[in-house]
Formats: sequence, structure tokens, C-alpha cells
Amino acid sequence: MLQKLKDYHGWVFILAIFFVFAGCNRYYKAVITKVKANPDKSVDSLKNQNRYFILRTPSQAYFMRNIILSEDRKKITCTLDDIPIEHQDYLYKGKGNLRYKEPFVLNEVHMYIGNDSALNKGSYTLTLDQIQKIEVIEKDKKRTTNSYVIGALGYTIGAIAVVAIIVAATKSSCPFISAYSNNEFVLQGETYGGAIYPQLARDDYMPLRMTPTTNNMLQLKISNELQEQQYTDFADLEVVTHSENTKVLVDEKGNLFEITDPRPPVEAWTGNNKDALAPLLKKDDNSLLHFDDTLAIDATNFVVAKFNKPVGTQNGKLVLAIKNSYWLDYLYGEMAKSFGSYYNTYVKRQNRRPASELLQWSKDQKIPLEVSVKTKTGWQKVTDLTTIGPLATRDIVVPLDLKNVEDSSVEVRLSSGFMFWEIDYAAIDFSENNNFSVETISPFIATDETGKDILPELNKRDGIYLEQPVPGNCVTLEYKCLPQRPNTAQTYILHTKGYYTHVRDLKGSPKIAFLKKLKKPGGFPSYSLDMYKKFSATTLQALVKN
Repeated sequence: MLQKLKDYHGWVFILAIFFVFAGCNRYYKAVITKVKANPDKSVDSLKNQNRYFILRTPSQAYFMRNIILSEDRKKITCTLDDIPIEHQDYLYKGKGNLRYKEPFVLNEVHMYIGNDSALNKGSYTLTLDQIQKIEVIEKDKKRTTNSYVIGALGYTIGAIAVVAIIVAATKSSCPFISAYSNNEFVLQGETYGGAIYPQLARDDYMPLRMTPTTNNMLQLKISNELQEQQYTDFADLEVVTHSENTKVLVDEKGNLFEITDPRPPVEAWTGNNKDALAPLLKKDDNSLLHFDDTLAIDATNFVVAKFNKPVGTQNGKLVLAIKNSYWLDYLYGEMAKSFGSYYNTYVKRQNRRPASELLQWSKDQKIPLEVSVKTKTGWQKVTDLTTIGPLATRDIVVPLDLKNVEDSSVEVRLSSGFMFWEIDYAAIDFSENNNFSVETISPFIATDETGKDILPELNKRDGIYLEQPVPGNCVTLEYKCLPQRPNTAQTYILHTKGYYTHVRDLKGSPKIAFLKKLKKPGGFPSYSLDMYKKFSATTLQALVKN
């Protein structure tokens, strides 16, 4: 009976995490600013916050670019321009629908005046006594939190609901990447995950789904939506032209591989000998969730996938669809809170440590996804895959050297700390790379959320970083489309380099004994397993009582 309840708990926890992030909503609100007494102070204050100004009349609306307050503080001059689609949510949906997906609306200021016959695109002068009201858009924290709570309680019970809510509230992440695809911007993942200190700044290669805009441009956005400071050196777009019957994917180092005949595994099992084949056969978000094994002595999870291999084949391309778990995000947040008021001092000390030491700690804690191949002499490690974040599954290739593998089959092992990763798909392509061409293009236009030109910060690798220090910062990048030859397809890969730092205002004394445990190899996975068992026990008690 207890084993059935434990299995049930596992699926309840999975559903909790899924529904919190799939079904809950984020809300904004419009706060009216009083302007009758001192309209110049209101405008000046909001302008200094780098807000995105929208001028509205009963029949028209324009983006206010390059706002300048006159010396006598009685009028402003600006350039009126069209409002891009990402800033049209509140404009057209109004107060009837205050949910948002992308953070762009959170930076808006809506300035209302009466009808003006002189209003048109281009240079414009506005006297401050024309302003009827100003609405400042802000995140509706209470309504958003309530949404997470209700969403969680709708699908969970007891302590598991609490876990899901905590994950939602303390999410630590990296810059969000959205790309224009089929008439809308679609959130597609996070870039340079895990690079949480300047010395860990790294290159990242993210496949993107993109379609050209009506003016034949490719667009993407890099945004900060969390309590962190983000720094991006450059943002190039690699355009790969290949046969329309194949796919091109990238490995962690940026090497490209053509995928023509991916072969699924014929067997798969976890460390506790559970059959794991079905979740790996196709990309459908039916992930091998955490492949958790609570009996693992060293708090390590692994899955082994077995593939038929053509006789004599010496190389293969392992294709994976993977992401990190929200559980890992939650654990990191809890670890950070354990530093209490010492946290910011700790971060400063970490900033002085060599990158090699920081990376070694990560490996000692089994945070990367380790990929190994079974050879004639035993398991041989191929690589460690760096964290990519929990928001979206990413396709990635791992090249395999199969010279020392038996001819009939190949076994691949994927392992990490307890519940740190999710795997949605696995296959091996044994074909040779065919011809494909690659052209790297730099952004043609780059503007931030206020309309400011920030192209110099992102158009080349030079160590000059674009800084996005607060939530709501967003840069929109545009690239010129390349002509496409007949009977070919184009694949887009975003190549960035950067890092980010978390912003925390923690209180209390540090938990010294607990933090010392996490310094030891394997301490973090053991903590993960202990926490899971703690919630498991709480939920089992609740189920038995009911």
C-alpha cells in the first residue's frame, strides 16, 4: 500500500510542477499618477526610469521617442512613431485582460490627452497642461501570486502544493529568449544558463524557430524578467542552409551536425531498473521526468538507453531533447536563503574565485548532465552538458566516438544529481555529415525597451556587455533575411556570450553547518534527495489520514 502511495506521490509532484507553470498566469495593473499639480515632476521621474512612453488620444496612439522636457518645464518635445506589436497588449485589450506573457508591458507609461489635429508621426510638441492623466503599468504581484496558489491547489495536495508555489516565487533563471515566429513572439528558452558570475561568462548556442516579418527581417528579444542583472556581449545569428529533408542541430561547443536518420533506442532503463523506453521515443513533452531513483546510494540518477548500431560504424550523433527541472531551481533558491544576510558578501567572495574552482564544484555536485558510452573496457565519459534552464526543452547533439564499442549495439548512460534534469527524447544518427552552408549575421537593428539604440553593445564580440539590470529590460534585435535557394531549408541558431547575477535581499543568520555540507562532493544531490523524502513523508501522512 505504501509503495503505491509513494508512486502516486511522484506523479502528484510532477503534476504540481507542470500545472503551476503551464496553467498559472502573470498579471499587470495600471496605476494612475496624479499630474495636475506637478506634471513636469511626474514626466521627469518616469523618464529617468527609462520607461516606454505611449501617447494616447480617444482615437490615436503613438510611441514617444526621445522625450525632452523644456527648460521652463512647461512642455515636452518628442518624436512620435508606430507602436510595435509587443507594446500593444494594454493599448488594445484594455482593462478587460491584464494577463501578460512577455515582460514588455511592465515598462510602459500611457499618457492621455484630448484629440489633437496636429498629432502625427514625426516631431511633436506637447504642453503639459494638455495631459489628462498618466497610467504607469506595474506587475500585479498579489493577483499573480494568487494565480499561482489557485493553480497549484487545483492539482495538488498538502506539502506538494507548497513546494510548487515556492518554486514559482523563487525562480532563478537566465535571460529569456523570444523569437518572432508565425506572427508572434514565442518564448523559446534561456541563454548561457549557469553563468552566474562574471568569470563564468560563456558562449551559448540556442536553436530558434523563426519566420521573417512582413518587411523581410528576422526578430528576436532578450529580456530580463526576474530579480537578476544580465550582461550580454554579442548576439549573432547563424543561418544554416541545408537540404529540406534533413535537420541541422548544434552541440554545446557550437559544432553543427546534419541529422538525416535518427534511430530511437530499443531499450531503456533507470538506475532502479524501471523501464524508461516510452518517454524517450518521441518529442512530446512526455519527459522522463527527473528519472528519480530514491534508492540511489550516492543520490545520483541515471538512465541507460540501448541502440542498435550498424556493423562497423565508428561514429554516431546522439540527439537529445533535454532541460533542467524546476526542482533544481527550487533547491538553489533554498541554498541561497541559507546564507541569510551574509549572501551578498558570499557572492563578492565567489567573484574572486577562479572559474575552474567554480566549475569543479558544479561537477562535484553532479549538476551537469554526464553523458557516457559503454565500451569494451567499461563506461567511458564523453562530456558534461551545462545547465540550460527549466523553461523550455532544447535539442542538442553529442558526437560519439564508437571505435571501442561492440558492433551490434551501443549503450549510452545519462546521469546527474537527484532530479536535476528532464529528458524528453533520445536518438542516435549514424549517418555522415552532408553538405550544408553556414553564414553568421550580426544584428542590423538593436533597440531597448525605451527605443534607445544599443547596437554597439551587441554587434560584435568585444567584451563590452549590454547591461540589463532590472526586470522589464528588453532588447529587440533585427537581422536581415538571407535569400533561400530552391529545395533547401534554413535553420537558425542564436550565438550569444554572457553572464548574469542574482539579486537577493536576504535576512537572518547563515546556516553554517548546512552550508559546510554543501561544500563536500555530493552534498547538493544528497540535499536534493533528503528534501524530496521530506516532502514525500509529509504527503504520505496526509494521504493515510484521508
